[in-house]
Amino acid sequence: MSKTNTHDVIVIGGGPAGSSAATWLARNGHQVLLLEREKFPREHVGESLLPFCYPLLQDLGVIDQLKKNFVRKPGVRFIDRDGNISTTWCFDHVIKDDTYLSFQVIRGEFDHILLKNAAKNGAEVREETSVVAADITSESDRVTVTSLDASGKKSVHSARFLVDASGRDAFVGAKSGWRKPREELDRTAIWSHWGNVKLTGGLEEGLSIIIYMGLEQKGWIWVFPLGENRITAGFVAQNSYLRDQQRKLKEEGSKDWKQDLCMQELRHSKFVQGLLEGSNMLIPMQVNGNYSYEVKNHYGSNYAMVGDARGFIDPIFSSGVFLSIKTSSLVSAAINKQLRGELNGKNEAMETAYKQVSGAYNFVHRMIRLFYNPHSVTWAQAGADGKTHKDHENAMAAGHYMLSGDFFENYQKFEGFFQILEDPKQFRRYKKLVIDRDDFVQPSCHSRWEEVFKDMVERDAERTAELAL
Repeated sequence: MSKTNTHDVIVIGGGPAGSSAATWLARNGHQVLLLEREKFPREHVGESLLPFCYPLLQDLGVIDQLKKNFVRKPGVRFIDRDGNISTTWCFDHVIKDDTYLSFQVIRGEFDHILLKNAAKNGAEVREETSVVAADITSESDRVTVTSLDASGKKSVHSARFLVDASGRDAFVGAKSGWRKPREELDRTAIWSHWGNVKLTGGLEEGLSIIIYMGLEQKGWIWVFPLGENRITAGFVAQNSYLRDQQRKLKEEGSKDWKQDLCMQELRHSKFVQGLLEGSNMLIPMQVNGNYSYEVKNHYGSNYAMVGDARGFIDPIFSSGVFLSIKTSSLVSAAINKQLRGELNGKNEAMETAYKQVSGAYNFVHRMIRLFYNPHSVTWAQAGADGKTHKDHENAMAAGHYMLSGDFFENYQKFEGFFQILEDPKQFRRYKKLVIDRDDFVQPSCHSRWEEVFKDMVERDAERTAELAL
């Protein structure tokens, strides 16, 4: 056991939340130690980013790298199970500058870019280092963290503040008994990447595709483009359905029930079945369970939880990375004030930050509940036409703002849109004015190849060559 090492801030976890917090805090002159259990790059679910991530990533200083590495994303297309009804939400309807083009990222590469950026900005980054204990109850108000590196060496660290960005491990919350599952979102995702895919249906212009499956699955399929012929595709279903299907597949002699189940579910969609014909799987099948949960006591005098360590909700609206980085931005600013001694008593900046964070998470949770249990409409049927967008209060525009990521400062302004979707009488009027329009059901945002793929073609070719070795 080595001597105790002192720091201003210790960050547990090097995903987007932890790397971003470490970058901002180190940039403000604080001594930051980031401890990451794994060796990057490593694969992770959550490849599609919201447009409101753009200014945050710009502030972090990684936008130029992202443009060279990843497909651009102009919108989202929702399709019903049978493929007969679809709605395309184009971000340029409400975002009138370059930030409307978000990104479809390969998370292994994306997270590694952010982690290296934290080190570049002055944070001390230690990979393959697990946190085995964290004490936030010291009388001196300092935190003590014990870590274990790849060689088995233990180290003890002391800091003025702890940022828990440990992802779904939710280290502080789990150790303290503060973690509680969201039982109504008891679901699991199974997914992979495929190559040699002919992009179509909106993928060829960078759109995210979400297919509502409903029925006994109470789930959905996603397909996102990651290159000119590479996609990520997977499905989410409630765990009771997965358990039944696992049993049936094993009884039928399945040697790999996870892969067989994923392919079974993806082929339920004619659209996805056609995409995967002649394709090849590029990475092993990935499984993400332990799905949705909430953690209590999000912050205290010497600690704060950000990203999935604070709570995790269903990723149907691709909100995870944005929720994580935006939370880190708000919380890092509050921590900076505290460490600089700019407080008079309680940390009002932290209280304000978490009021926004909780409002945003609750808002997205409401969107997700509506997706799984639609009162009047599925998201494949509900959209806006782009001609009557005036402001946030306009229900015709609200869906676009929500799916862009404008729900931290403005989540309270979308109440009218929810009322329309949830009230049958109002919805019938909305359907007549918006949904039945010919221009609304078009599957395109009319994005050009040059906008979506041009900047990342060289990197895409490098990946193809690497996979061929």
